[in-house]
Amino acid sequence: MRTLMLSAVFTLMLSQMAVAAPPSLVLVQYHYITNSLTVTRGLGQTQTIELAPLDVKKKFQANAEGLYTLFAGLYGEGYTLQNSSEIGSSSSGTLTVNYVFVKP
Repeated sequence: MRTLMLSAVFTLMLSQMAVAAPPSLVLVQYHYITNSLTVTRGLGQTQTIELAPLDVKKKFQANAEGLYTLFAGLYGEGYTLQNSSEIGSSSSGTLTVNYVFVKP
């Protein structure tokens, strides 16, 4: 009787659909024209990070290290890079690069 009851309970549990929460997303946008990053985790959770001017070549290293720190922090929180895309062109000054990070 005990086995029958446990079998019924397990069968009922397995027949229920799992309810999954939507994944957490972080969108990072690099704006060429202003040389800045916009990081958003949702409505009201957006920050802008100003980078060094592009005409100062010595600042490229600092900008790369800042981006590295941001990405390493996201990876440390369990996010993985899901997608990246470019919109516009750097020659016209309208380039925006989007990075989408997802935490399953």
